Amino acid sequence: MSGHATREDVRAIRHLTSLNDAEVDAVAAHLPVFSAEPRSLIIIEGEPARGFYLLRSGRARIFRTGPDGREQSLRIVAQGDTFSEVPVFDLGPNPASVEALTACEVVLVPTRIVKALMADHEDVALSILGMFARRLRSFTELIEQLSLQTVEARIARYMFQLAREEGVQSPEGVVVPREVTQQDLASIVGTVREVVSRTLKAMEADGILQVRRKEIVILDLPGLRERL
Repeated sequence: MSGHATREDVRAIRHLTSLNDAEVDAVAAHLPVFSAEPRSLIIIEGEPARGFYLLRSGRARIFRTGPDGREQSLRIVAQGDTFSEVPVFDLGPNPASVEALTACEVVLVPTRIVKALMADHEDVALSILGMFARRLRSFTELIEQLSLQTVEARIARYMFQLAREEGVQSPEGVVVPREVTQQDLASIVGTVREVVSRTLKAMEADGILQVRRKEIVILDLPGLRERL
């Protein structure tokens, strides 16, 4: 553990934006903060849940592990995102594991704090319900992509979304950080690393993108979009 949350941490939690300064300070005193090294597990699937989390800094991957050991990534979380809200309400274990992709700082919002806030603040309850609706829609779209789209289309969609959310325009094209490995990307799009490698090489040969050691340059963003 590395102390407790600050007022800024609580303000960063979208569900709690309706709280006044005194309420924010009172909540912050009960939210522990901890660090996670790259490739360490923040939470483990099947273990008892403690609450939900705010990613104060870094990037992480939410995934489930099948009986054969194969992983399916569900979502990449970035600074300011919250995760693991479901077990706060169904009282079950963690439904998925969360792995730090980079060095991370994480704020824990304990279950008892969440329930007290929902009981006292209708806006907090409505915000969390809205989040569940958005996540359900997102997972519905993920199922559609895995069942109906080609691997190339799924990789193109991931790259296009990354370019829109984190890309930096340069003379060469749109530069995005390479924070996931090919194995991670395979887990995200529901395939194996060898297929990801072949697909990226084909996109490079077609002039769509260029894979570098620490970054990927999208050379032809309209061309990438056509492959969605």
